[in-house]
Amino acid sequence: MAAQTWIVGKWLSPREQRWAPPGTHFHQFVVPPIFGFRRDCTYGKLAAMRLPKDVQGLNMCEYTLDRGIVHACHAGGVVHFLEGWTHHEVGALDVDRIDIVWEAALRHGLTPA
Repeated sequence: MAAQTWIVGKWLSPREQRWAPPGTHFHQFVVPPIFGFRRDCTYGKLAAMRLPKDVQGLNMCEYTLDRGIVHACHAGGVVHFLEGWTHHEVGALDVDRIDIVWEAALRHGLTPA
């Protein structure tokens, strides 16, 4: 049985999306978002985090998001820096660290947008 929930952290071409079974929901945290060409699937919006109001000097993309809101993948980079982490976070998701990163984001004042 194929998974009907795909967590997408890299851009998927229409050809790659064909591997998903009908009815799949694509949860995305990839910038730019994947092109939703499958009519028999659904596509989630990009996850985003609101920065604390006192943040200064941090440039962000206001082309696709409101002021003070960053894509979740970029918020992860901010949290990584603030925590002083030195491990590499590019590539496969480490599911054992999801709660650690989430709690660190909330501790630093980021909130879901």
